[in-house]
Amino acid sequence: MSSKKLDSMKKLANIVICNGEGGSTPTGTFAVYVGEDRQRFVVPTSYLSHPLFKIMLEKAYNELGFDQRNGLVLPCSVVAFQEMVNAIEAVMGNFILANW
Repeated sequence: MSSKKLDSMKKLANIVICNGEGGSTPTGTFAVYVGEDRQRFVVPTSYLSHPLFKIMLEKAYNELGFDQRNGLVLPCSVVAFQEMVNAIEAVMGNFILANW
């Protein structure tokens, strides 16, 4: 991913963090909107450096551009987003397995 696109993503993340569209977000997090109903999720800014999240941001850029005014929309289903988050959390060591 080019540094220009990465800079654009960081600027968009900062806009989302500052605006807190749909509610406030804790420090170190930002909101994304996912699925047809634009369900709101708050995720850590550390996700911005993860390869899976970068792929999703690239897809958002290609499909929607970075001129989004009402928050960062990720073009995927809620289920796909949740699977991506689970994979990221597993790699980062934050994944909590259910009690069997």
